[in-house]
Amino acid sequence: MFKGSGRYAAGEIDRRTRELGGSNNAFTSHDSTAYYFSFSSEHWLEALDIEAERMDDLTLDPEEVDRERQVIEEELAMYESDPWDALDKAVHRVFFDDHPYGRPIVGKRKTLGAIDAEELRSFHREHYRPDNAVLVVAGAMGAEALARIEARFGDKEPGAPARRALPEPVRPTCADRVERRQGDVARLLLAIPSPGADDPDYAPLRLLLTALGGPRTSRLAAKLVEDDQLCVGVSCEITESTEPSMAVVAAELLPGVEPAVVEERVQAELARLLSEPPSTDELDRARRILVADWVFGVERIHQQALAAGLAVCLFDRDYPERHLARALDATPDDLARVAERWIRPRQSSVTGWSLPE
Repeated sequence: MFKGSGRYAAGEIDRRTRELGGSNNAFTSHDSTAYYFSFSSEHWLEALDIEAERMDDLTLDPEEVDRERQVIEEELAMYESDPWDALDKAVHRVFFDDHPYGRPIVGKRKTLGAIDAEELRSFHREHYRPDNAVLVVAGAMGAEALARIEARFGDKEPGAPARRALPEPVRPTCADRVERRQGDVARLLLAIPSPGADDPDYAPLRLLLTALGGPRTSRLAAKLVEDDQLCVGVSCEITESTEPSMAVVAAELLPGVEPAVVEERVQAELARLLSEPPSTDELDRARRILVADWVFGVERIHQQALAAGLAVCLFDRDYPERHLARALDATPDDLARVAERWIRPRQSSVTGWSLPE
């Protein structure tokens, strides 16, 4: 998408962006793909022209496609050589089985090698249409902004196919395990089922996991990092997905620490969430962390545009604020309920270990 169109030769989009003092990039997840530009407000129409142009008239020169294929092959090698990335990929594959969420986003060498320019052209023609896209413009564009957007995009033909409904992922039905040998320290990745991001349980569960594995003062950080000094770091995350997904506990062990000891301590802290829910002080700290993360994540206008675009693409415009409010309003009873429903790692989970070679 950056390698040329009818009006822009290969490399010209990047050169033009730099000349105007801006930046551009793109990323993709299992649920969406985003392209973005950051310019000073007087140059925003350049970004609008580029997006409109490459939606209509992408070149996809075979030589450029082959060059990009080599770049992605290098990315694959980089991910495979990184112990955390490789462990995450292995856990996803076991956790989701043959569901699309279990497939690596970057792909595999075999499929990557089989994709040619014509296949990309067909995919672009089918999916890169205005009725399958969300355009966000944020900043001081002036009163004429909507008219400018309408002029550039209003005559584009719709016709993208309806987004296919995904099957609901099959949750693990037992405590499964993955073990790899890579790197020079032990790394733990424990994945347990979680609800989709628009489920009423999602926001309270996120607050609960923040109390469990947030920075420094959380239960796992205090136990494994500060007090017993078994780990370099520990964290808890929950996937923000339209479909039921997973919550993850990650820990990197200090050299010489026995992995079984850390695994049992993590299991014990998860069990303690059921018998001893977070205190008022723990919840207050977790709420402050969520607010700080939220504010930091939308501090810049560029971040606000991305947050709005992803919200509209997957949920609705008010989703980020609504989700934060639900998490902050969660009561101890709410947390006890979601812990009872979702925190069952000995019954349903995938425990992944990357152990020293």
